[in-house]
Amino acid sequence: MMAATAVALLLVWLALYLRVSAPINRQLTAAAQAHDVPANARALQASWDRIIAARATLQGLAVCVLCVALMN
Repeated sequence: MMAATAVALLLVWLALYLRVSAPINRQLTAAAQAHDVPANARALQASWDRIIAARATLQGLAVCVLCVALMN
């Protein structure tokens, strides 16, 4: 049961990453490789900042749940 909860948390994390963080990463990586600053750099950073706490929390909860599962 606990392991399934951890998997569910990580699936939510993955969905957030694929929908929000990965596109931001691609845009910033392309700009960096082109030695350019994207015109919407501040908006990209704001989007990144808005989602990072949720992603970190989900990963932390998943690790905690897995630790509890190992102790049982």
